[in-house]
Amino acid sequence: MPGKIMRIATALMAVIIYCSCTKKTDLALDEPGKTPPADTSVVPENKVDRNALLLLVNGLRSRGCNCGTEQMPAVSPVTWNGLLERAAYDHSKDMVLNKYFDHTGLNGSTPGARLDAAGYKWNYYGENIATGSLDEQAVILGWLNSPKHCHNMMDAKFTEIGIGRYNNDWTMELGRRSIAN
Repeated sequence: MPGKIMRIATALMAVIIYCSCTKKTDLALDEPGKTPPADTSVVPENKVDRNALLLLVNGLRSRGCNCGTEQMPAVSPVTWNGLLERAAYDHSKDMVLNKYFDHTGLNGSTPGARLDAAGYKWNYYGENIATGSLDEQAVILGWLNSPKHCHNMMDAKFTEIGIGRYNNDWTMELGRRSIAN
């Protein structure tokens, strides 16, 4: 047990986390009760345990949690989306290869623009990024212990996620699809 505690403490000290949220106002809101089909394709080169990530995030969402000083209620689970995963993986890879750490790409791209490029038709999105020698549990724990990242994971507006890792950089894309085409 002491080894595991030390590993988690080391991971938390090493993690640098940052988040972004926005709402797209030029697309119609989802129709109540209608859920668009999920894209369940995956990114083969993305070496993450998708099931573990979904279990961790949905475990938090099913119980509710404290995000800093704010008590967040339980919310519906999210599903994995391959388009979000693609955008997340590509952003993590771009940050590593071009040696930067930010939501804005060196080419000026924003998270929303990257989701558009991946083919994800969104009306609401959020993005968490992290860096460090982390596994799935440590990266989710790091985001959980940061109020802004925690709020992203607990936001009931999000219905889908995709997480990408390249080397030590992680990106979580959260979204809600627009029904409008």
